[in-house]
Amino acid sequence: MTVAVVTGAAMGIGLSVARRLIDDGATVVGVDRDAEALKSAAAELGDGLVPLVGDIAEWGTHERTADLAESRGPLKGWVNNAGVDLASHAHLATADHIDGGLQVLLHGPMYGGTVAVQRMLRSGGGSIVNISSIQGIAAFPGYYVYASAKAGVLMATRSIAVDYGPHGIRANAVLPGAIETPMTYASLPPDVERAEALRQEGELAPMLRVGQPEEIANVVAFLLSERSSYVNGTAISVDGGASARCYAYPPLTLA
Repeated sequence: MTVAVVTGAAMGIGLSVARRLIDDGATVVGVDRDAEALKSAAAELGDGLVPLVGDIAEWGTHERTADLAESRGPLKGWVNNAGVDLASHAHLATADHIDGGLQVLLHGPMYGGTVAVQRMLRSGGGSIVNISSIQGIAAFPGYYVYASAKAGVLMATRSIAVDYGPHGIRANAVLPGAIETPMTYASLPPDVERAEALRQEGELAPMLRVGQPEEIANVVAFLLSERSSYVNGTAISVDGGASARCYAYPPLTLA
């Protein structure tokens, strides 16, 4: 792998993925809509990160990203990671809420996957990794749009794997559980001290802790590498065992 794209590269899982790939010798085109955070990431990661400010909800961002990546060498890896935490119950959702959420959480990864396939078909193949969620296979309370989008990402992944495996393109999905990232911090109860809130989040997993971004990055790096050359169309849960069991959530209380 010579050049890889990572969306949402400024912080959290995306930053850890970019760091790991650079450590493995790749040049990473890192995309994020947060210009200041991306500038900080570039300062940290050095010349291995080629930053591009853009919104994954816009098709043109992916085309610009692919152009920049190809200017640096053969484009062999693409990680659709960028997303937002979007809590919502169906009875409270609006058309704007649904459309806006899907634009980022589903359309963005599908745009990226499409552009990646188009470019990789011309360059002799590559590997695509989509960051979905365990919420793509099991519903959590209050995540109507988020869970629907993450399930869609899984099927988009499998579709690419089925259609383009014969042409040297692999596609796989990673399903994180609760991971300690800035996005997770923003979703924690404001009246609970952070360490305690993370401990409570970690109770979902049999390992009784939240995961670290580096633990996701290790799996992504494997899927992008030739070490996973016969892995295609799969979904790997990286969740400390959370999705292996049922969990008794309290019922929704309607106001």
